[in-house]
Amino acid sequence: MTQRPLILDNNNPWELIDTPWGTIEAWRASTMATGTMGALAQVATIVRSDTAELQEKTVAFDAKKASVLRTVNKLLNFMSRVDALTSRVEALEAKHRAEGERQREFEEPIEEPPGTEEPQADDTHVPGGELHALVPEPSLELEADQGEFELPEPKDPTGTVIPQPIAISLNKE
Repeated sequence: MTQRPLILDNNNPWELIDTPWGTIEAWRASTMATGTMGALAQVATIVRSDTAELQEKTVAFDAKKASVLRTVNKLLNFMSRVDALTSRVEALEAKHRAEGERQREFEEPIEEPPGTEEPQADDTHVPGGELHALVPEPSLELEADQGEFELPEPKDPTGTVIPQPIAISLNKE
């Protein structure tokens, strides 16, 4: 048998022809070919929809990627400003330390007052927690005869006695 195309030459649907599916009637081969072409159309539709879906996902991914890159750039700019500020603060601290060292060089040594020498090893007293006797505090109350005294009358340089003003009298209340 020779290979013949699926196209019907004489429009005889019962004629046997060679096909990829074997030797079958022309009408059956035509029907199967039409069905296969329908399947190819479905595959083409699926491929087109998958391509459109992939395109949408690509656009969404590119948008997310751009958003992440903007955020990373903002973070990098912020971090560079923080680094610059940190460097400035460290430079100021170093300057202040150097200034303090220079000031200490110009300071005169302070002499310790006499009697404040370092205690010797045998002079040191380490409290051991023992109780010791308390020294009684002196009484602040005046005895009866000490509380009542009079100031001498002031005298004028001429020898006359000047009366004491009443406002500063200690005996009167």
